Amino acid sequence: MTGDPTIATYDRIAPAFAERTFAIDLDSARETFARRIKLNAPAERFRILDAGCGPGRDSKWFHERGFQVIGVDLSAGMLAEARRRASDIDFRQADLRQLDFPDGYFDGVWCCASLHHLPRTDVPGVLATFNRILGHGFLYVSVKQGAGEEVIESDYAPNTPRHFTYFGRSELELLFERAGFDVHEVKEQTITPGESHPWLSALGQTKLRTPLLATIGYIFDQDGRLLLSERIDGRGWNPPCGYVDPLETPDEGFLREIREETGLEAEIEQFIGVYSGPRLSRGALADPFLVLQAYTARIVGGTLTLTNEALQHGWFYPDNLPSPMSSRRHIEILQDVLAVRAGQLTPPIIRSYRRNLVPSNPQS
Repeated sequence: MTGDPTIATYDRIAPAFAERTFAIDLDSARETFARRIKLNAPAERFRILDAGCGPGRDSKWFHERGFQVIGVDLSAGMLAEARRRASDIDFRQADLRQLDFPDGYFDGVWCCASLHHLPRTDVPGVLATFNRILGHGFLYVSVKQGAGEEVIESDYAPNTPRHFTYFGRSELELLFERAGFDVHEVKEQTITPGESHPWLSALGQTKLRTPLLATIGYIFDQDGRLLLSERIDGRGWNPPCGYVDPLETPDEGFLREIREETGLEAEIEQFIGVYSGPRLSRGALADPFLVLQAYTARIVGGTLTLTNEALQHGWFYPDNLPSPMSSRRHIEILQDVLAVRAGQLTPPIIRSYRRNLVPSNPQS
């Protein structure tokens, strides 16, 4: 924001600020950050955003070590200093609250001594943007430790106010977590004479996001009727289905879901295929994507009973299903199951659903 007094101050004091801070030794933090990226990012790329780059001190350090660096700052004075000191780096004027880089573009975001110049209410949105523009990448943040917010005069020149927002360790860790980062390391600097707010830094990595794995099963009786259950949450009827637990295989999860939803013991009759695409939650697309493995099964024991997941059970002919069905996809998969039973399709079937939820052609 051009009317921000902190930015106006940095425009005024940029040469003196650069002269005073350019030689500050941050090698330990920079080397740790650089090493994490080199171990995880695609070879020969290593893209870093220096968010709030100031006079370009850290951008220059990373650039000299082979990283592709873009430095952004809202202060034109700071950018002038950065370009003068590192003319071969891409420096851009930008507000951290309005970054428009593509999703997953960077392998690391280095945000040293800049986040604390924003109002506290703006910080969660900025961290969420950092998460968006990172792949499975790393974020380094350093801020002033403490509580509250204040505007103070700098010691560079008269009438040079700067806004500071102070953070506690637990608050910074929580902000990282809520923005989708795993916190790898937090360091609290011991306060030095003349300082009322020591430095606090955190290194995090975007959480690994993977699709959800689920199973669905179609059980027919000797008359060709399909077993369905009416969901207790009021969302309609469906075959036995559910998410696979972390410590079980898909087939184990499939048989467990049948047992939990119906009280029946079953065994797998046939693997039908894999269905993947956007997940639906109450009629809307949800994150993350869903990978669904479909089976047919036969009953080998147990008694059909009501459970804490079903209001009622019933056997239905495929051309006369109850309404409402909980998911249109369950009906589409049923058509594949019927085609397999009729010898018209050969499993395994692989279907990918596009954003418009229209299934693509199956591959067999």
